[in-house]
Amino acid sequence: MENHNTHFDDRFIEEVKNANDIVEIISKYVDLKRAGDSYKGLCPFHNEKTPSFMVSENKQIFKCFGCGEGGNVITFLMKKENISFFEAIKFLCENARIELPVNNISSEENLKNYEKKQRMYDLHIELARYYFDNMQKNIENSMDYLKNRGIDEKTVRKFGLGYEVRKSSAIEYLYNHGYTKQELLDSMIFRQKNDELYSIFFSRVMYPIFDYRNRVVAFGGRITGSGEPKYLNSPESIIFKKKEQLYGLNLVRKYNAKRIILVEGYMDVIRLNQKGIVGAVASLGTSLTKEQSEIIKKQNKKVYICYDSDKAGRVATVRAIDILQSVGVKPYIISLEGYKDPDEFFNKNKTSDFMAKIENAISPLSFLIDNIKSEYNINIYSQKLEFIDKACEIIKSSDNAVEMEYQTKRLSEITNMSVKSIGVKVYGQYFSPKQFQLNQKSDEKTVKKVFPKIENSDTQTNEKKIIDIISKKPDCIRYIMDILNTDDITDDSFREYYSQFSGDVCIDFNPKNEEYKMLRKLALFTKIDVLQKKLKNWSNLKIRT
Repeated sequence: MENHNTHFDDRFIEEVKNANDIVEIISKYVDLKRAGDSYKGLCPFHNEKTPSFMVSENKQIFKCFGCGEGGNVITFLMKKENISFFEAIKFLCENARIELPVNNISSEENLKNYEKKQRMYDLHIELARYYFDNMQKNIENSMDYLKNRGIDEKTVRKFGLGYEVRKSSAIEYLYNHGYTKQELLDSMIFRQKNDELYSIFFSRVMYPIFDYRNRVVAFGGRITGSGEPKYLNSPESIIFKKKEQLYGLNLVRKYNAKRIILVEGYMDVIRLNQKGIVGAVASLGTSLTKEQSEIIKKQNKKVYICYDSDKAGRVATVRAIDILQSVGVKPYIISLEGYKDPDEFFNKNKTSDFMAKIENAISPLSFLIDNIKSEYNINIYSQKLEFIDKACEIIKSSDNAVEMEYQTKRLSEITNMSVKSIGVKVYGQYFSPKQFQLNQKSDEKTVKKVFPKIENSDTQTNEKKIIDIISKKPDCIRYIMDILNTDDITDDSFREYYSQFSGDVCIDFNPKNEEYKMLRKLALFTKIDVLQKKLKNWSNLKIRT
């Protein structure tokens, strides 16, 4: 990226920085908490569980004491959004409503093109207002459809939903607001036939499509009566590239959602938000693209896929897994078995039911194996063998030893075959199930040594020691997954972090490893303390009754 610092004088740069509060800007990306004269949060540039990212309101700078990143509001945006200095300045000017000096428009975006884009953004905002007003004027036709889909008026306002009646109704409105015939044609929403303009949208509920900066860049329309296509999106224009946009991403950023949930359509995004579940996004009439996956990766959040449960949805899920993993994102898959999509799910279920589905989301390997299994009748011997062959190839494709072990055992249970026979196909002829066995005798001895001292144990002290080791070597968390349950942990932030690895057990092949021995000992101390407290509570209950 070209650096455009030389195009702006220092006074203008200072004006832009002073007009944009760094705490306000960074809060759109990081959950900041007051810490004395500054703010603290989890660093958006590296994975951490203990906040080391500081933002100074007085000095208008940020600094991470974990990875070393630091700077001002401009450098934060450049780093976080992977944009140039010029693009960061432009963003901050728009945010603070500062006019960008025309003599500073660089060679990458000449003045003519810049002004054309600004006009196009303005035109789309006017159209969104027009469609929204139309919704209120044609409430019977438009709201009937939405109410039948379970959408209330508050949600209509939140998403700016609107309605378009006729092919020509918006044209006069835009002319009256100073837009030219050519600008209407450039929007790609209007076309010309026999010297007459007409809109590609009519008799449709209108969904404004916002970019990540909360600018309207396009529209989607859903027909309210009969006719095809059922859904229609704006064609691509100078401000809209389908492969680079995600419906709902602006709300992910606005509410600083903890997770991203990939769904198939507008209504899924809207229903999830209406139910209080923020983070839902949808691609726009296309399969997930690499560009969209890169955008998702930048959000630095846990990613879930919740596509339709039919065959087409499963195919789309397989493709999304492949694309997300190609850019370094490991997604989890939410199963809505028995329901077509989230929209249908909420017709019969509550928010808490969907949250339970999120908690029980499965790994990509589990989904891929289950998806292959659906194509076979494993009660037939020949089909079982073919399924095992394909499932083992899926397991072998993983570079995660923990996941491979788990799936090997799981496949053994699914097919009622021995771990050894499955393991040989995955690991080779020298595989032995002993590799998967915990050193149980060693653990029993440790428990016996621990018990006499347990009365003096302190759960919180043990947790702090565990956190200290894991903060230095995060992968070590898997050494204790088979001992501690999430509910055993008292520290809130550590419990939330720990829950993300639920079921991700690691069998250590080197019991002399110091971290392994220490973590398991501390975990056993904690577990026994928890069990003793439960036993004491149970005894007290028995005495009272």
